[in-house]
Amino acid sequence: MAAKLPKMRSALRHLCLHGGDALKAHRVSPESSSSTKWRRPLVSKRVAADLRKKAIREGTYGSFNAQTGVGWDPQWDRKNNNTSSSSSSMPGSMHLRKPTKPNQQLRNREERAQRIETLLEGMDDKIENYYVEKQENKPVKNFEHIFKNLLKKSR
Repeated sequence: MAAKLPKMRSALRHLCLHGGDALKAHRVSPESSSSTKWRRPLVSKRVAADLRKKAIREGTYGSFNAQTGVGWDPQWDRKNNNTSSSSSSMPGSMHLRKPTKPNQQLRNREERAQRIETLLEGMDDKIENYYVEKQENKPVKNFEHIFKNLLKKSR
């Protein structure tokens, strides 16, 4: 076994120890029977794709450091069988998705802020007028009003 590696995720540890073979399934033939069985790869395709994308984001794609587990070797990329529909000219390159759109709330933030500022202009006067009208529309608390309410309650 190789020298002790620093603590890292198991997929990186397998890539450091076995290289590209960690991404391939292995044929195992038991001595007692003549049939052959396949063992799954040590690093799944999903995790490999995740590590590859991380290397591209960090700018370490193209080289792999086995001591630190940083980077991605381009030889590990799956070969693209259908080269006619490939979006890039490099064999084995995968189609990279464009970054996702941010939420609409974040995209329209400036526009919303401007709209709110225009709506807030003169809002103090509108609030003041609303409370004045509300006070004016209240019935006058005199003897007739109180007597009318008492008659309503007695029925």
